Amino acid sequence: MQSSKKRTLLNICIAAGITAVIMLQIAALFDYYFDLNDDVLMKDLLSGSYTGSPEAHNIQMLYPISAMISLLYRLFRHADVYGIFLCGCQFACIFLVLNRSLSFFVDVRKKVLVAVTEVILVFGCLYGHLIYVQYTFTVAMLASAAAFLVITGEGRRNRIYVCLIIWIAFLVRSEMLLLMLPMAGFAWLYRFVKDYDLALADRKKQIKKIYIRWALILFFGLILGKEIDKFAYSNDDWSEFVRLFDARTELYDYQSIPSYEGNEEFYDSIGLDETEVELFFNYNYGLDDEINADTMAEVAAYAKSIKQETPLASRIKQALILYIYRLHHFELQKEYQYPMTDAPWNLIILVLYVGIIISSLYSIFNADKKEGIKELVFLGLLFIIRSLLWMYILVGERDPIRITHGLMIMEAVVLGGIICKGFIPKKQRIITVNLLVVMLIALCYIPNTVAVAKSEAENRNFYNQKFNELYKYIKADKDNFYWIDLYTSVSYTSEEYTSYSYSEKMFANVDNSFENYDTLGGWVCKSPLQQKKLDKYKLSDIQSSLLQDGVYFVITDESSTDWIVSYYNSKGVEVGLDEVDVVADKFRIIKLTSL
Repeated sequence: MQSSKKRTLLNICIAAGITAVIMLQIAALFDYYFDLNDDVLMKDLLSGSYTGSPEAHNIQMLYPISAMISLLYRLFRHADVYGIFLCGCQFACIFLVLNRSLSFFVDVRKKVLVAVTEVILVFGCLYGHLIYVQYTFTVAMLASAAAFLVITGEGRRNRIYVCLIIWIAFLVRSEMLLLMLPMAGFAWLYRFVKDYDLALADRKKQIKKIYIRWALILFFGLILGKEIDKFAYSNDDWSEFVRLFDARTELYDYQSIPSYEGNEEFYDSIGLDETEVELFFNYNYGLDDEINADTMAEVAAYAKSIKQETPLASRIKQALILYIYRLHHFELQKEYQYPMTDAPWNLIILVLYVGIIISSLYSIFNADKKEGIKELVFLGLLFIIRSLLWMYILVGERDPIRITHGLMIMEAVVLGGIICKGFIPKKQRIITVNLLVVMLIALCYIPNTVAVAKSEAENRNFYNQKFNELYKYIKADKDNFYWIDLYTSVSYTSEEYTSYSYSEKMFANVDNSFENYDTLGGWVCKSPLQQKKLDKYKLSDIQSSLLQDGVYFVITDESSTDWIVSYYNSKGVEVGLDEVDVVADKFRIIKLTSL
């Protein structure tokens, strides 16, 4: 008993130590970044930078987790709580998988093999995602860790851990968790069948009860979290904004905005002229109060009705061709995100499948035929599930790496769990060879992964310099307010860095003070939170505020301002644009005046 406790403590210490080394190594060589501007805006809402006080209505996350993080910001006003939360979740997943893997082995050599393999996998596969942190991929890591615990763990404590991890993942990004749920469900089914088969006859009924109760509690927690979120957004102001948010998502993420030319009759019928339609294209629709939830929904519905859809059969065929190609395309990574590559994930997953197949065939011909066949059936079921999920995202044509890599880490971890669970003496040599091949593949990709991460960091740092100057300029002028053109807020034209956008460092110069600026569009636009921000400067709306003293407009030097002049003219207001300053040789500070 004492020896078992010592081994458990040793495993925890080893796993914690390795995780800490990885974390510190990244911090020493790189900086942690919010990968996308969505996470930056979520951080601003939660921290109080956006409205002046930490907000529990985060919009993108479900309310319970937003409320918890905003409370922590109230307690630790000068900390990057959201960044710590995301990084903490990711490194906690690495620790949990590593600690559980080590617990399967008593032999020191086997512990070393597993530890080294998983560390190399982190550097060969996960490195970029640990540096450029995004909440969607964080959810994928959480779901993957939970699936691993399901397959490899046992007891009430393990079930509690799984529920907590899944609940947190759902609250952080419900859509991504739901996408991962079929594989998590596979892990649950795999473990249930294993436990049921091994149980004595008088315990089989109890095993059923335990697993059914576990599933019910898990789903009850998901439903409860969703219902709390619905209630939190149920008042009139928030429910109206949610309608706008959903319609905006439909229009911008899944449809194409219809041009005014050729669709004049439709736009006239809903009261929009050409200058207002232009606001949809440049994403500055916040400028017009007439663009509300109903308007956005009508434009989205019309866009969908005139969209020339490729027949579903053709889309499925094209997606299937792409899916098969991506199964065996092992190109080195050129850039962090684009052009996308699935290697070394797909190659490692292929090796894991082959290893389990060989192990199963060994069982069929040398040990337990029934058990070997069952393993192959489960493997086939997992492949079917992964194929359906991949076809779903490929047919939908929304496959960024935060989703595709998320699916692959889940699949790799599930396969790894099956291997750990099947690590019995008679199969040790087969599985050891399998792990060594996986380790060798990941090792070969480390130079490429590190080089890409380094190049990405250098490019982001260079690109961010001009934005840092802009925001420093604005924040130094607290008495005035600045409205920023939406696309200007995330990127500017650069011959050298055409594919980059502004990405904030997590733990550098943390400033949670109120920001005296906002964008003319984006997913917080027209929300109760934006109105709260306007109220702090006693501004009634964007359109009239731009003509007030102390309010300025920001746009890049290469961007046209004809659209904003035309918009005000269409409203019967003649405006003049006076350029009062240029920041970082790139951003124009403009004062609009009524003539």
